[in-house]
Amino acid sequence: MRLPYCPVAVAVYPRNWLERADGEPATDLDLAVLLVNSFDLLEDPPDRLTDLRWFTEALDDERHSDIARALRPADLDGLRVLRDSLRSVFEADSPAAAAAILNPMLGRASAVPQLVVTNGKAELKVSPADRGLQALAARLPAALAAQIADAGVARLGTCASDPCRCAFIDRTRGRTRRYCCTMCNDRMAARLYRERKRPA
Repeated sequence: MRLPYCPVAVAVYPRNWLERADGEPATDLDLAVLLVNSFDLLEDPPDRLTDLRWFTEALDDERHSDIARALRPADLDGLRVLRDSLRSVFEADSPAAAAAILNPMLGRASAVPQLVVTNGKAELKVSPADRGLQALAARLPAALAAQIADAGVARLGTCASDPCRCAFIDRTRGRTRRYCCTMCNDRMAARLYRERKRPA
C-alpha cells in the first residue's frame, strides 16, 4: 500500500553531524552519516527507524525530498539492513575490510556511475535516476567507497564519548576528530574533568 508523502516538522539532530556549505544539499556521504546515526544510543528509544518519520524529515531538511517522497513503510527493513552495513564500514579498520563490505553492496545495488550533464556542466553520479531505498542502497555505499579511495578509512569514525557510537566524517586537517558532535565533546570533557577532581 502506497501512503501519501507528507513532510512534517524539521528533523532534530546535532548540526555538526554534517559539514557542508550553508544552503547546499547534504552530500551522499552526509546521508550515509544520517542513516547510520538513526540508531543513537543517547536517544530514548535509540532506534529512530521504527517508522519513516525521522529519516524523511532529515532528508527534507537536507534538500533530498525526492528520495524521501519515494520511501514507503515496506522499505524500513531494507533501510535497517543498509544502516547496519554502512555502520560496519565506519568501524572497519582497513581499506580491505571496508572493501569486503562495500563491494558486494555495490554489486547488489547495480551502482552504475553515469555522466550527467546539467546546464553544460558534466558530473559523474551513481544511479541518478533512482529514488527512495534503491537510490540510497546504490549512492551511499558508492559515496563511502569514493571517500575511502581518496582518504582511506582513517577519515571515517565513530564517537569516542561512551556510550555514544554515532558516525562522523573527520574533515579536520590533522585527523584529530574523536566525537560526533559538540555535545559529545563537551560531555566527555566534563566527565574527564570530574575524574581529575575526584579524590584518589
